[in-house]
Amino acid sequence: MELTIHKIKIAPEYFVSIVEGRKKAELRKNDRNYKSGDLLWLSVLGQGELAGEELMAVITHVLPVSEIIEGCEGWVILSIDPKSPQMASEFIIERVQSWQ
Repeated sequence: MELTIHKIKIAPEYFVSIVEGRKKAELRKNDRNYKSGDLLWLSVLGQGELAGEELMAVITHVLPVSEIIEGCEGWVILSIDPKSPQMASEFIIERVQSWQ
């Protein structure tokens, strides 16, 4: 078993929407072989006051866009569950302990 953490950059306005609980999904090119149960380490890009902010989120579902829109191969919609730093740590510890 493995735990994959994908470090990705995100625009400040989308980051805020995730933190506020309004954004529950992320559209991404599937160049990282995203899987349900993987972690996203979201890092704000840019020069604004949020630059440097980070958040962890668990991928709860991966929907290939090509299943709903023809010609969109290689893209996925990731359903995500944001986690506080403590909750992300607990998630990682539980995953590692489940392998033993």
